[in-house]
Amino acid sequence: MRPLLVLIIAILVSVSAYYDLRNGTIPQVSSHNEIDIEELEQMEETTDEPSNQVSLPYQEVIVESGHTVYGVVRALHDDSFSIPPYKVVDDFEALNPQVEAHKILVGEIYRFPLYASE
Repeated sequence: MRPLLVLIIAILVSVSAYYDLRNGTIPQVSSHNEIDIEELEQMEETTDEPSNQVSLPYQEVIVESGHTVYGVVRALHDDSFSIPPYKVVDDFEALNPQVEAHKILVGEIYRFPLYASE
């Protein structure tokens, strides 16, 4: 009886290891937090908004895993970006009234504010 039990356990472990190595069981997490520059260049910059919304220049961006509102806005600007985070969050929420800045979803398109260089 023991040899049969050991054989069954060995087969189960082998099949499980094969499946794990072949397909994986842990979801892959993107290791980068930077925005793909080519993706940003393909998106159109626009300032057309309905009259009932705040008139801020913005750019629509598809959110990826690891992105934050402030991080995306910083990536849209040059290295000398100095707008305080609270202003970025307020402007983001004004452009996207249905969304809270800390509840953005991966894969969704949001409007991120653009600021004139100083």
